[in-house]
Amino acid sequence: MADKKPKASSVITLGGKGSSLSAASVFTVANGLAQVRIDSSILDKLKSSSSSNRKSPPVKFHIPIPKILNFEESRAFLLALLNKLLLSGSASTVLPVLISNVLNAGSKNLDLGEVEVSAEEVGILDKSCACLYGICGILDYESSALWTIANVVAAMSCEASKADVGELNLMDSGDGLSLKDEVGVASDLKVLLNGSKLVGKVEVDAVSEIPKIHGSLREVVRMVLLRTRVELNSGGKSGEIRWG
Repeated sequence: MADKKPKASSVITLGGKGSSLSAASVFTVANGLAQVRIDSSILDKLKSSSSSNRKSPPVKFHIPIPKILNFEESRAFLLALLNKLLLSGSASTVLPVLISNVLNAGSKNLDLGEVEVSAEEVGILDKSCACLYGICGILDYESSALWTIANVVAAMSCEASKADVGELNLMDSGDGLSLKDEVGVASDLKVLLNGSKLVGKVEVDAVSEIPKIHGSLREVVRMVLLRTRVELNSGGKSGEIRWG
């Protein structure tokens, strides 16, 4: 029986002017919730560039899907690799179109088979780190949702313990010396607990630690988000490839 094609509710366009690949886009494509579209302008650019700059004859090359990846991670890997090829400026259009077709087909079989590529393209494939950045894209998206859930759970814990949450008002000293992420967590908790009749006057030491712990999580996630976005949208470089 043929694999059922996932129902995609949106389209992610790559290679267009001003477009970029986000962690959210990686997650949606990896889970079959969006189709991939390559902007025609980048295809025209690659056609022109590859025909004039190709320095070596094409060779048969098989792009393996790392066995350690599950299906979602494998799709994220292919999407990150596709974007690297588009941004490289030296790839042909054959491989990008093939990858987009495989992603849009919705099949469980993601094997690209043996493809004719140039030595320059092999260099891009070897140096792309697409596997790492694809996984980081998924983790980044899920981690962003995690901190919201963590704050909700913390607020419910404050209510369950009838804790005094007055300390949350003291997190922002107003002198600019407070940690931004800790202040942000305290602010979120105050919004969640606003008007709650379940919080009380029980002194719970853990309450003052929530902004510190959750703030650290938010800081790490924000840094990963920034780094992941930069790496997902940096062009692959072929470097020097020697044959024989």
